[in-house]
Amino acid sequence: MRHRTHRIIIFILAIVYAAVVFGSPEDTASQFSRANELYEQGKFADALDLYLEIERHIANWKIFFNIGNCYFKQGQPILAKIYYLRAQRLKPFEPSIEKNLQVVDMSFKDVVPPEKPDFIAGVFLRLRSVISLDLVSWFLLLAVAGLNVFIFLWLLRGRTKIVSYGVSFFIIIAIILSFYHMVRINGHETRDAAVVSTADSELRSGPGEQNTVLFKVNPGLKVRIIEKNKDWYQVTASAQIAGWIKKELLIVI
Repeated sequence: MRHRTHRIIIFILAIVYAAVVFGSPEDTASQFSRANELYEQGKFADALDLYLEIERHIANWKIFFNIGNCYFKQGQPILAKIYYLRAQRLKPFEPSIEKNLQVVDMSFKDVVPPEKPDFIAGVFLRLRSVISLDLVSWFLLLAVAGLNVFIFLWLLRGRTKIVSYGVSFFIIIAIILSFYHMVRINGHETRDAAVVSTADSELRSGPGEQNTVLFKVNPGLKVRIIEKNKDWYQVTASAQIAGWIKKELLIVI
């Protein structure tokens, strides 16, 4: 009976291992390599087409970063900044992204230094920078697999100390990873930042043309979206710059 149990456990772990090893398509890796070659050859438009095709299937900071580089090389700083900021959402403390953002910001008139996150937000940003969402998903899958193994042993052998400890351990790990995974998913889906795309865009005191114009802002300014009202967004760039702006004048990150 013991050998049979071991075989079942090995079989379950083999399935998980196979899913991890063979889960990523080779086509994407070959496309990425080809796009990098085109970029190195100075064929930025062709490289961009390939990067954008890859972006349709996966969200990866390196893809966004390289797309930003292609747009910058083609003289499109606004789209370059958009993709650098998208890359930064996934890899918040990557020096190369920060450096390129500083370079592309030299193309714009209105630039506001980013706010520093508080301690809790900083911890989550650090975790997001070190641990990818895909890796969190695989850890969660392994935790659930481990929990199932120990539940099976519990039903087979009864409540021994090792089995009880294993069940408790994997339940705690699964709960923690599930919570963190949910936070990451919500953060990934939330689009609360944007970049102004049009010159002399007006920030008004309320959502509508009838409201007073407070400021005029220029392309490239990053803003945070506070509220939405039909085709108008309430945004803020700093304590001094805030108001309502038409949705069509923004590119959401």
